[in-house]
Amino acid sequence: MSRTKVKFCGNKSLEDYEATVSSDADYLGFVFARSKRQVKPEQVAEWVVAVPPRNKRLVGIFVNQSKEFILHAVRTVPLDVVQCHGDEGLTFIKELKSQCNVDIWKVIHHEDETTLNKLTPFIGTIDGFVVDKKVGNQYGGTGTSFNWEHIPLYDKLSKQYGIPYMIAGGINVETLQELLPYSPQGIDLSSGIEENFAKSKEKMNLIERMVREHDKRTNTR
Repeated sequence: MSRTKVKFCGNKSLEDYEATVSSDADYLGFVFARSKRQVKPEQVAEWVVAVPPRNKRLVGIFVNQSKEFILHAVRTVPLDVVQCHGDEGLTFIKELKSQCNVDIWKVIHHEDETTLNKLTPFIGTIDGFVVDKKVGNQYGGTGTSFNWEHIPLYDKLSKQYGIPYMIAGGINVETLQELLPYSPQGIDLSSGIEENFAKSKEKMNLIERMVREHDKRTNTR
């Protein structure tokens, strides 16, 4: 039975983290790059000690940051995944992967059908990828989606090479109805699960219910 993976990202306080730990999400994300949701590795380390993440996998989000800082974060927080969300090149990713024992995800910022070509050099090195939308100089967290009609292209590449992927950008309770028919392998939400800039248990529960109902329907076809 295939199960759509869910990532709740942008946890910026202990309260946010506690709320997402109690959710049904597979992954919890923390933004260590400059952002209105930025946190420090030392903060997250304290939260994880106070509230164990249970069966959740922890993801650190980095944007064009030094290898030294990323390795410091990996040593400080028990991260399972490093998500390179900027313009990091293949050489950088290979060096990073050789120096830390975690999964490496690369984010691709979708523009059009040719964006897929930016992903192919990383095949064989990365452990997963995220497709997001870049707005101006903001690399993510904008609440803006790309054209989801292109998801089948990424899905095909994912299956061809056995590399999992997630869709990010502009996903919320309203837009999820449009996204789920494309049956993405995973969805990544941040602002879409917030109320007054705090993680909302109500929104997370609703998102989870919608995803599980979709999974049930598609698995019984």
